[in-house]
Amino acid sequence: MRYLPRRLFPILLYHRMGSIGRRSRTYLEPALLDRHLDFIDRTGRGVEDLAAVVRRLREGRGPGPRAAAITFDDGWRDNYDRAFTLIARRGVPVTIFLVSGRIGLPDYLGWGEIREMRAAGVRFGAHSVRHPKLTEIPPAAARAEIADSKKAIEDGLGEEAALFCYPYGYFNRAVRDMVEEAGYLGACCNSPGRLWPDGDPFALKRVTMTYRMRSGPMLRAALSGYYVFFKELRAGNKEYIREGGAGRPPAGG
Repeated sequence: MRYLPRRLFPILLYHRMGSIGRRSRTYLEPALLDRHLDFIDRTGRGVEDLAAVVRRLREGRGPGPRAAAITFDDGWRDNYDRAFTLIARRGVPVTIFLVSGRIGLPDYLGWGEIREMRAAGVRFGAHSVRHPKLTEIPPAAARAEIADSKKAIEDGLGEEAALFCYPYGYFNRAVRDMVEEAGYLGACCNSPGRLWPDGDPFALKRVTMTYRMRSGPMLRAALSGYYVFFKELRAGNKEYIREGGAGRPPAGG
């Protein structure tokens, strides 16, 4: 098959933990996250640190076999209250992308929680300062959002913020290059799909883990590395999948 990658690496995307009394693409019940983590463990998959995978990708090497990565966007307080215990108990590496200008605000993580989580192995990347659509603001403002969020997180933790995440998943070639020029190793978007070894480290696709991912078959499909890939092919989006493309308007952010 012309467009079939040799190996795919699922990067899982979560947002908020909890229930709002209706189905949501951004809220997930903690019990369902626990089920996801149990399924990953039972099926013999390993959860890898995303920054380490990106470093290997930049060196021309790929992720390990049957591996996955876990990410959370925005830095919500419920990630600490309702997910941290589940993550720490298993010792799985997770990356949380912080909106640096919201650190310490109501409903968001504060530096105390961030440092406690970091001490337990959770890593933190940047998700801009104010969470704007970077393709829709002046270039100078976009550069500041990208660079200033990196500096704020590095100053707060005393270590490198290696990865960036595009707010709302919006990016284009200019924004992608700004992220690389700011010194990041790579960047995640919200466009559905999977990372493969010859992909662009500044256009890392992810799969959103929603309330639909409850059964074994659904989880197996989401983690297979081909589920969203074939959905994209069926939609006729072959070139987008193969090349990594620019970010499209996704759900969440």
